[in-house]
Amino acid sequence: MRMQTWLYSAAQALSLTSAVITVSISPIVGKALAPLPSLSTLSYGVQFAAVIVCSYLLSMSMKRFGRRPIFFLGTFALALGGILGAWSIVQHSFYINLAAHASFGVTISAFAFFRFAATDGLQDKDKAKVLSLVTLGGIVAAFIGPVIAQHSRLLIEQYAFSGSYLVFTVIAALVFLLLLALPADKSEASGQPQAKETQPSLPANAKVLSLPLFVAIYSSGFGFMLMALLMMQSSLKMDAMGVAFADIMFVIQCHVIAMFLPSLFMGRIIAAIGAQTVIFGGYLTMFVAMLVAIYASGYQGVLIALIGIGVGWNMLYVGGSAMVATLPGDAHKLQGINESAVAFLNTIGALSAGALFHAIGWENSNWLAMSLLTPGLLLLVFSRFSKVKNQRLVAGLVKS
Repeated sequence: MRMQTWLYSAAQALSLTSAVITVSISPIVGKALAPLPSLSTLSYGVQFAAVIVCSYLLSMSMKRFGRRPIFFLGTFALALGGILGAWSIVQHSFYINLAAHASFGVTISAFAFFRFAATDGLQDKDKAKVLSLVTLGGIVAAFIGPVIAQHSRLLIEQYAFSGSYLVFTVIAALVFLLLLALPADKSEASGQPQAKETQPSLPANAKVLSLPLFVAIYSSGFGFMLMALLMMQSSLKMDAMGVAFADIMFVIQCHVIAMFLPSLFMGRIIAAIGAQTVIFGGYLTMFVAMLVAIYASGYQGVLIALIGIGVGWNMLYVGGSAMVATLPGDAHKLQGINESAVAFLNTIGALSAGALFHAIGWENSNWLAMSLLTPGLLLLVFSRFSKVKNQRLVAGLVKS
């Protein structure tokens, strides 16, 4: 189990490294290739549109064919996207570049399930620890991604950034090797589609049993959306304050470290006190951080707020993922729904950050974020009060 966990963590680090590189280069390349300046971020939008479309479909394909074939598809899409991206620069073709980023969207959709795949076959008490350790791979990506993007930019001097795209083929090869080292799915070994999981049949009026899923989706989805929104706005806020670029990057680095470093121990905390308690703490941490952003809006205030938002995101995201991984029912369907929702909300946060900053400002955006988190907190509290009733209902169904 330990070796498999670290292999998935390494694969996750490579996956997130590729995601960081696409974020770093897509606006610049898009600006150079797009026929209109307003279309410079369209490739990034197409990439996330592909994530939204593919997440559920790929999850259900994993149910039928196993995890590894879909992960191999993700590595192929990553390599293809890298080749298309480099070719788009050579041909100066905006449309080929859109196709490249659509291919990256397929990759991100497939690789998002690394953390769930690492928990397959484990007892519920171990899943949170494994999820947390796999998520830890993101801290590697935070430092390696920007460095690779910067140093590969002029690998082929006459075609700037084509080398950055070709790096994706190398990353794809490394992920491919890691996947080969992982044990095959049971369905692969037998050559048969995965058997459907058997769960107690639920009565039509037992809708209350889906409440934990909504709690998990709200925490991980809205946590991701608002983290992305405020992270992007923080750069705009500090730039408007006249903060030097190096100091802005220091704040973002501290934020990213705060996002992933808690994964070292978050799994153990969830195992000790439960995912819902950790999610509750994540909401409170986010609220406090946003109040700091509102009432201490200088450089130090932004720094403290971004660190708090990073820690709060980790609690909401890992806690929500742990809940999804341990819910009864069709695991692939639940994971597919969760990933689709997270991708959709994350896209909204990333694409609305600039418009909201110019429309209502940094402080009001934090008030808006708090108002959007409040329903999730209330939903969590209601779920905790309903927990005993749900357990009695499930126990009765199992006995029957």
